[in-house]
Amino acid sequence: MVNLLRPAGALFAAVALWAIGLLVLGLAGLGGNVAPHPSNPTLAPPLPQATLQELDARLGAIGEYADVGQRPLLTADRRPAPVAAAADGGTDAPLEATLTSVLIAGHTRLAIVQNPNDPVAHRVRVGELLEGTSWRLVDLQPRRALFEGPSGRRELELRVFDGTGAPMPPAPAPPRVAQPADAADEAPGPTVAATPATDIEPQPADEAPTQEMTPEQQVEAIRRRIEARRAMRAQEGADERAAQERAKQVE
Repeated sequence: MVNLLRPAGALFAAVALWAIGLLVLGLAGLGGNVAPHPSNPTLAPPLPQATLQELDARLGAIGEYADVGQRPLLTADRRPAPVAAAADGGTDAPLEATLTSVLIAGHTRLAIVQNPNDPVAHRVRVGELLEGTSWRLVDLQPRRALFEGPSGRRELELRVFDGTGAPMPPAPAPPRVAQPADAADEAPGPTVAATPATDIEPQPADEAPTQEMTPEQQVEAIRRRIEARRAMRAQEGADERAAQERAKQVE
């Protein structure tokens, strides 16, 4: 009895009594009169009914639009632009072209052909016609292409460089070579750009050679100057040592 008076027991008893009372009210008919609200047009007006009507086509017959082609809107004179007939290359025209490149990679096999009178190169795949001609590429090898046309078959060899291309650009001016410092005889210092010199005595301005020295000649001239400087310093060192020896002998 004492346990029932504890707060937890009192709460459990209240919930049980509430459930029992709710069950009794349900059995007595609680909520039995609840039903949908009767329809009231003023509260919810009915949705409008959409009706679809089939219409006839608005476009007329194609003959009614002939003026569109005869008087185009995007031309100033409202006249159709003249269209040049596509040149079929002549059924008997020979194939005058040069095979410049061949591309064979997997399923891709195409040749690049250039006409001597046309600066634009044309690409053609195996089985296709060369643009502007009636010649069809039937076979392609790494260094040749076989075309078939009205006059038979024509084989083009891959063009190779024969040394008669564009002229070579002028040679650039030789770079100025920095004079290397002699680590054994000179103290380290900043590198000074030196103009290459030769063993030839300077000539007057009007007699100076117009041909510039090649990089190899510049390097050779610098090497000679370094060797001459080393020999001069070696001779100076020998003279200094000889003077010291003579001074010791005098003492």
